[in-house]
Amino acid sequence: MLRRLFAATLAALAALAALPPPTQARAAAAAQVASDTVIVLPFENTSGQREFNWVGESFADSLAELLGGHGLRSVSNDARELAYQQVYCPNRACDPRVLTIVPSRATAIKIAREAGASLVVLGTYEVSPAQDDKAVAQVRGSARVIRVNEGRLSGKVMADGRWATHEFFFGDALVNLQTVQGKLAYQILYEQDDKLPFSQNAIVEQATKVPVKAFESYVKGTLADDPEKKSAYLQNAMRDFERANPGSVFKQAAFELGHLYFAQKDYKRAAENFSMLQKRDPHYAEAAFYAALSYWQAGETQTALDALLPLTADTPLTSIYNNAGAIAAQVARTEKDTAKRDNLLKQATNVLSRAAESAPEDMMVHYNYAYALMISGKFAEAVEQLRTVVKLNPRDPEGLFLFAKALEKTGQTEAAKTNDDEARRYYQNYAKAQVEWQERQTISLVPVRLRGDFNRADLIAAVNDEEDKKNALIAGANPQDLLAKAREMYVAGRDDEALMELRDVVRIEPMNAEAYLMTGRIYQRRGALDVAVNQLKTSIFWDIDRKLIDAHILLGRIFLERGDRTQAMAYAQTAMQIDPNNQEAIALQRQVQVGIK
Repeated sequence: MLRRLFAATLAALAALAALPPPTQARAAAAAQVASDTVIVLPFENTSGQREFNWVGESFADSLAELLGGHGLRSVSNDARELAYQQVYCPNRACDPRVLTIVPSRATAIKIAREAGASLVVLGTYEVSPAQDDKAVAQVRGSARVIRVNEGRLSGKVMADGRWATHEFFFGDALVNLQTVQGKLAYQILYEQDDKLPFSQNAIVEQATKVPVKAFESYVKGTLADDPEKKSAYLQNAMRDFERANPGSVFKQAAFELGHLYFAQKDYKRAAENFSMLQKRDPHYAEAAFYAALSYWQAGETQTALDALLPLTADTPLTSIYNNAGAIAAQVARTEKDTAKRDNLLKQATNVLSRAAESAPEDMMVHYNYAYALMISGKFAEAVEQLRTVVKLNPRDPEGLFLFAKALEKTGQTEAAKTNDDEARRYYQNYAKAQVEWQERQTISLVPVRLRGDFNRADLIAAVNDEEDKKNALIAGANPQDLLAKAREMYVAGRDDEALMELRDVVRIEPMNAEAYLMTGRIYQRRGALDVAVNQLKTSIFWDIDRKLIDAHILLGRIFLERGDRTQAMAYAQTAMQIDPNNQEAIALQRQVQVGIK
């Protein structure tokens, strides 16, 4: 797992060499950090200044992202909202105001358990508004971490056996709120693991990547109930972000604007905003889902299909399969080119058959699957799907109509007549659809059925299932095999993939020195020297047998490049002690001695 920063002095290096071998207890503690999942609840505003309520929500949003990107598994904000709903109103439609309720400690623990978290972060704050033109508003407060399973504040066992809890205090100008949140994230991470391989500055840099004004407008926009205010805040956030980052898009604000326009049935602008998100963005699947719906509502069915089909491979949700299959069938219905039509129908039946298998009680899926089968001329198979539809809803108007026609095509005359009579009773557009069927044996006037709501709960469950499967695979994986894969990826220049493999290695073996060495190499190549130094020092710490001479050589080169010849010489000498004949160690020592960089 993540390891400690050592002091940058020769005395500390000497002390490091004298440290005893790491214990199994420390390795177990590191593994515990790797397995923890944290949920951050909105901080409580204790100042009575309601106009600053947005600050509390911003803590939840920012800390969840920062903690989740630096060693802890973090509950997403969507999953947090779902947990709130399950705790406060599990059996009815949830009032959005429950999301702003400040829970007691007991309720916070209940919410955390609902979300599958082992840690929950709670906090309070107050804002002191500026008193004159020269003053600036100030924010100050505190945060604490609760261990869910133990039901107590996080802390450490002292030498005398007492449990010492830790409260994190913060304070600064309100304009520096993101910096405050970055520092707080670092402090929380440091308490969980005081051997972090990155600096506080690195987290603060990530926390402040969104311009101050854009950040404030975005958070206020997400909380605004009035559509006009919401639109104004979010558009301001987009403009301020683009002004500071020419040519870039504030993806989170675009996503929220997309939802606002979709609710207003402004499908053109909804599609434009949803389409700004890319595959690597957190809400990409949901954005693509609603972009497809927006295009479909605007009559651009092929564009809708193009937006949705990629999700069928990456996000296997029933709602996505259903809509992709239904739209593919609709496009195929009007396609003149035989080859293209056959390909579209194949796509439709493939995804809908998978959906029908995974959701046997989903009437909409069976309906669309039957629809695609009928267009394909597979009436006998369509009958079986429609039999399920009318069983689930004996008064389904379009279902009864299609069932009657499919039965008719398979020679089941009596059953066809019975269901056709039922269709006459319930299907308002029966007459027009019947004329089309009699004249052309087609069903273009009968609509396909699209799911209009992206079920975030299904996505969260799917993501958690994938994470659990990955953890199970990791637990049974051979660290040496993972290291070998990481080496191949490193040589090929696929650093991001290599880092993922290396992270899995240290989740299995928190004391694996070679994994930290390779991670240090990657960050050195990227120019992130602070991170590289910390990883290389961690590698040396766990290198009990002093075999990894490369870590010492790399550290010597980094310090030589920085002009710190004392540190560089210390590492060069250690490398020479490990292997006096190593040519790179010899070269490093000569460079330090003659002052050549």
